Amino acid sequence: MRHLLLQILPVAVAIAVNPVPIIAAIVMTATEKPVANGIAYLTALTAVSFGFGAVVLTLFHGASPGSGTRSGHLILVLWLLFGLAFLAAFVVLLVRRPKPGEKDREPGWMRWIGRLGPLGAALVGVMLVNYEMEAPALSDILASGVSRAAALGALAIFVAVAVSTSAVPVIAYVVAPGPVGGFLGRAKVWLARYHRPILMVAFAAIGVLYTFKGASGLLH
Repeated sequence: MRHLLLQILPVAVAIAVNPVPIIAAIVMTATEKPVANGIAYLTALTAVSFGFGAVVLTLFHGASPGSGTRSGHLILVLWLLFGLAFLAAFVVLLVRRPKPGEKDREPGWMRWIGRLGPLGAALVGVMLVNYEMEAPALSDILASGVSRAAALGALAIFVAVAVSTSAVPVIAYVVAPGPVGGFLGRAKVWLARYHRPILMVAFAAIGVLYTFKGASGLLH
């Protein structure tokens, strides 16, 4: 179990530092219904992240034996494809530089989130579940051969880490809306400005990790 967590938690951390869900959480606290919107967003983000993983682990548990089997080779191929996809995303961000004057401008999706009610906030939570980064971790869990209960336990820890950074601004605002409000406003501006380099680092790290895992497994 410890070895499995060491495999999947770096991916959870990469999801956690993705600035888009964090910015969305901060934006929720600046809407007309900050508490209701924040809780709806966080609940949807957490529940769907866990629900998606639980369905995958339940359906495919026991179907991924050792790396020498056909299903084991399929997992290695998926790792390689995931890694290459994230490296491609990194290259796209590297090549496509923001236009002059756009760097410090608030993205349109941030203004759109600000106009939503709790139902819309929950929809945003569903949309921002990082399915593509969660999937490689699920393949790691399936390949580990742990019991179904242990797999779901590992998934719960993974999701808790992945959503932790989005939970912090919502919980902090609920507990102390006055003192936290000004800080969250400044954090929103900073994250909107630097979300591109943060994403680039996350995509590059995940891309290198899974490309290496997939390629090395297939070559041995």
